[in-house]
Amino acid sequence: MGAGGVRRRRRCARSRRRPRGWFLERLPQGPGPLLVQAGAAVIAVGLAVVVWRALGGAETRGRVFTRPGRTGVGVLLLAVVWGGASRLVPVAQYPPPPARPAAPAGAPNVVLIVVDTLRADHLSCYGYTGIRTPHIDRLAGDGLRYANTFSQASWTRPSIATILSGLYPSSHGAIHKADILPDRVDTLAENLQRFGYRTVGFADNANISQAFNFQQGFDEYRYLAPTFFFLANEPAAQLALYSGLRLIRERFLSHRVDVHHYYQPAEVVTAEVTAWLAHGAERQPFFLFIHYMDAHDPYMVHPFNGEGYARVANPNPPPAVAERYRQLYDGGIAYLDEHVGALFDTLRARNLYDRSLVVLTADHGEEFQEHGGWWHGTTLYDEQIHVPLLVKPPGNSVAGRVIEELATSLDIAPTIVAAAGAPVPGTFQGHVLPLDDGRPSARQSVFSEEDFEGNVLQAVRTKEWKLITANSDNPRGLPPEALFDVVTDPRESSNVRAAQPAAAEILRAELGRSAIEARAHGGASQQGGSDAATQERLRALGYVN
Repeated sequence: MGAGGVRRRRRCARSRRRPRGWFLERLPQGPGPLLVQAGAAVIAVGLAVVVWRALGGAETRGRVFTRPGRTGVGVLLLAVVWGGASRLVPVAQYPPPPARPAAPAGAPNVVLIVVDTLRADHLSCYGYTGIRTPHIDRLAGDGLRYANTFSQASWTRPSIATILSGLYPSSHGAIHKADILPDRVDTLAENLQRFGYRTVGFADNANISQAFNFQQGFDEYRYLAPTFFFLANEPAAQLALYSGLRLIRERFLSHRVDVHHYYQPAEVVTAEVTAWLAHGAERQPFFLFIHYMDAHDPYMVHPFNGEGYARVANPNPPPAVAERYRQLYDGGIAYLDEHVGALFDTLRARNLYDRSLVVLTADHGEEFQEHGGWWHGTTLYDEQIHVPLLVKPPGNSVAGRVIEELATSLDIAPTIVAAAGAPVPGTFQGHVLPLDDGRPSARQSVFSEEDFEGNVLQAVRTKEWKLITANSDNPRGLPPEALFDVVTDPRESSNVRAAQPAAAEILRAELGRSAIEARAHGGASQQGGSDAATQERLRALGYVN
């Protein structure tokens, strides 16, 4: 399906901070719009009943969902009428961004690509043989590949908040499901904006949408929202009726999986970015943040044929399907690679690729029963936190270098700010990675943390050892403390804490020091009242029940 055939909603946010929970399409603020939606729903239900009866529904009472054709027509009419009436909700407008100083001549454009749920060990440039990723491999060949990069959390919101802030989760505060990125956080986009950059973001996951305040510092921030079932629009999804209709659809009408109901696929994201480049690239330098979702569940058959497997439909699949899911996951990565390659071709055609700093990374990985579980956000084992980091400097001056030193998601923001020529804030907790032949400052360890769905975890890793601690009542059933020799046991399969007491003691001390450092710039967390539409999008991706 071509990008031109997909109807998409766009969200844009101007650079100034906005009151929590505001969108370009404002949610209902008073009883008037809600009454309009409720009235539309009542009318639509009535019309649907009339049509259903006309088609013979009255004769099938007691087995209403055994005839999808009649029911489907009624539900479709309900959705069309309901969705049309609810479009009466007003649209909020925002003023243009304030004037800013011009960036210095020669400041490079910056393209930051974050792929949701992409494991480093599933890219061919990292040695994987299951699939080929030639376009991402070419990016690695044009620049630097960091072999040992680890994220600071294993689910999207805290991890991407770290990428965009240069702060540990304990410092930026976007840790729990209700947390937003606080106004107090000075983001990468804000730093570049103050330095004269035009800042533009494309987000493909509700976790980093305007609902959670991730638009901070962006002149334009577009959340490429998935479509709702039954042609419903966003205000319609505020009604509890939508959840019931969604359940009917999934259980009785169709078992086909449409990727557009979960996220927008790479073809759409690349098309949106390409369309922006056609006019936006005239104003340089720019900072372009691009987020892709194609490695995330549902794991889809490619080319798309309606077969897919989503966490929301089956949170605990049997271990026997792990290999099948892994193959579909790989297919999503190969599909992503194709469309990332199309983006790179556009940059080259516009003479932007060589003149830009291009960074590709991931927020976290994914588990396929390596430690008896699924998905992400539940452990700090390497399959969930070992991420790719590819950095192509302007001019491709260090083509093909591989850096073995430890690196983190924390390092991305300070590295980009330094490459732009802007002053690096002292609040950033990461290191500036050199973009020439220099070696990065040696890290003794990397630290990750998690507080998600009852799993309160911390991990510290050196190049030889890794220690993971967990709360005693964690639902995942992880041991309170586990030590791994990652040189001889890279899959973290054997807990050697009892056999290596000296190493365990050293790692405990390092973990304690790192945990204190992680909280060094902490402040009050900030919660947001995300709307029903955002909750529905998070539910589709398995983030809420």
